[in-house]
Amino acid sequence: MKILVADDSPVIRAAVTSLLRDAGYDVVTAEDGIEAIQQFYSEAPDLVLLDIKMPRMSGYVACRLIKEDWSVAHIPVLILTALDSAEDRYWSEKSGADGYLTKESLGEELLASIRTIGATRALSELSTGDVVPQQLDQVDVLARVTELLDRKLFDATIVNDIVTMATRAMDLPTTLQESLQILRRFVDYDLAGIALTAERRLAIRMDTQLSKTEFDHFRALAAGHLEQLASISVSPEELGVWRAGADDFAEADSDGGWPSFFAMGLRSRGQVLGILAVGSRRPGVFTPQVARTLRMVEYPLAAVVESAYHHQKLLEQEARLSLSSLYGDPES
Repeated sequence: MKILVADDSPVIRAAVTSLLRDAGYDVVTAEDGIEAIQQFYSEAPDLVLLDIKMPRMSGYVACRLIKEDWSVAHIPVLILTALDSAEDRYWSEKSGADGYLTKESLGEELLASIRTIGATRALSELSTGDVVPQQLDQVDVLARVTELLDRKLFDATIVNDIVTMATRAMDLPTTLQESLQILRRFVDYDLAGIALTAERRLAIRMDTQLSKTEFDHFRALAAGHLEQLASISVSPEELGVWRAGADDFAEADSDGGWPSFFAMGLRSRGQVLGILAVGSRRPGVFTPQVARTLRMVEYPLAAVVESAYHHQKLLEQEARLSLSSLYGDPES
């Protein structure tokens, strides 16, 4: 097992290197964040130990660069630092680190954490490919930082667009359709839908004209995922449909298959409100990067859906009260 140790302190690097080599590990080292990324891609280690405060690039940024690259994100990263504040732990978690240790943990605790992470990674080795070594210069590393910043701005913009909907008083179908329209800005789908657990409804948006067979297959896939993720019993025929986008189904039929299909739960307060499902006629559309972006909007989208659902219930309640005041309570 090869371990990359990144720390600007020669004393700490030497101590950790000695400890790990005595335990039988192969060790490579880096003196700062940029060199850590260069060594990471050239040496393809099995685990990374990162200090937080380093020259030229912090451990937070280095960790984010690793975890944002889906081809290497499975490689564990442990933060090993002298810092131990709640803020440091929070940002380490948000950077994607797999664990957090203080330098007071040097010794058996560090070795135990490495063994645990090594065993966990061994269980998932079959689902990940080998990392191909790359030689990166400083310009390459800084270019990746720029791409990361652009990506974070892109993510924040999408989340802001979705959350902004919660400030507007719209009925539930309109909210769902606008949500799907926002998703269309960054996901190249042919058909997308949000299936609601309580309503047993599927709001769909067709970006292109589809056959009835394709639609039925999509609804069946959505119903299956809703049943699995929300632990409810629901058939495709039970899912009522709100439609937007292309008006009519294509006359020519097709085999109805979806070479690319992705679904995820929309959770709020521990409950599955529904699912988001997207389908494309072209294979390989929903890459790990696209899936990561979709998962990034899960909680904002769930919050908007929940807000619109409660708004709808309030409107229905007000309508019932208005009718009661006009015609009296029929049960009285």
